[in-house]
Amino acid sequence: MKKLACLVCSIFTFSSFAGDGSGPPSDPNAVAMWIDDLGRLTPFGRTFDVYIQSGFDPDFSYPNGDPRRPLMIGCTRGNESPARSFGWAIEGPIFKNHRPDHLYPWLDNCEECIEYWELQASFGDWELPDGTVLPCSEAPNGWDCVQANPYQRTRYFGAKFTPVNYTFEGSGPGCCPRQVDFVDLEYAWCDSWILHGPLGKKYGTQNLQYRYPLVQQQHKDLMDTPVLKFWPPQPVGQIPSQQCCQSPSQNDYGDLIKWDADVDWGSEKWPGSFHIARFTGPDYFSSSGVIRWSCAYEEYFPCEPSPYSVNYYADNSCPSDLNEDGKVGFEDLLQVLSDVAGFRYHPQTNNGFNALLKVLSEWGDCDA
Repeated sequence: MKKLACLVCSIFTFSSFAGDGSGPPSDPNAVAMWIDDLGRLTPFGRTFDVYIQSGFDPDFSYPNGDPRRPLMIGCTRGNESPARSFGWAIEGPIFKNHRPDHLYPWLDNCEECIEYWELQASFGDWELPDGTVLPCSEAPNGWDCVQANPYQRTRYFGAKFTPVNYTFEGSGPGCCPRQVDFVDLEYAWCDSWILHGPLGKKYGTQNLQYRYPLVQQQHKDLMDTPVLKFWPPQPVGQIPSQQCCQSPSQNDYGDLIKWDADVDWGSEKWPGSFHIARFTGPDYFSSSGVIRWSCAYEEYFPCEPSPYSVNYYADNSCPSDLNEDGKVGFEDLLQVLSDVAGFRYHPQTNNGFNALLKVLSEWGDCDA
């Protein structure tokens, strides 16, 4: 699969930044997706961050000098030239260090939230693919429509790629599903997420709120390795969409991930770049397509999409060699023992115990 993924993500890569992806681009003003390799933090494979760099070119920045913020990644559409397909590929197991899925505050686990939305009546109709029309005034048609909409970007089951945490709370009866503060932040050092900037950061001046990357329901498996997503440019005039009752229509713009370009979510560690993902474990990551910018700021910079391409091969040949000295030995074991003793692996998982077993099972020279 790796060869196929590399081939797919190499299509239409001319005129874009390309390479092994590791390390920031040499040109600080180049538009690029790139990899920050954090090293072997655990015996489960390298941990690396994925960034989009937009740079500080004054012709492509806000008046205060801030870099323009990414809005989407995907393919070209309509008459945009040159036409570019989109690809996203991950191979190798992904390690997760947060609490198990059945204990995590996903929407799937908030039964009161689900019951609340199922009972909500709405306006309009829901037309099924076979032509059947269901009135949104009858529950749970509105909720069922959301769950069946392939272009839905929020409030659907299985969105376990980004840490949107739900709870049911309120002062009155029957109120209300809410998104709450992130949990397990202390374990994110070796976790795996699709991100909207730093984990745990809130945005705004008064009513501080989190921001989440938005992914269409049809692409919610973008971290279920092995994964290979590929689609060609969208033809002229083709914007598939579906509306569920009175909710806003969800449009497919040929995008995989959408962010909020109205908040400053730039990286403090890497100025001019935006943190979009952290992975632990995969052997390979690749993506190619275009980065879109918000046309709401067209008075400051052009909003034409920018091509990009990245291919990254993680060196997981000897994963338990944490200090990368060519052998798995006492220093590596002491590091894992320190992490276990410091409760850096989530206590509701067997990750710490499995890390110790993995170091012991791979003991000795890496070449052997």
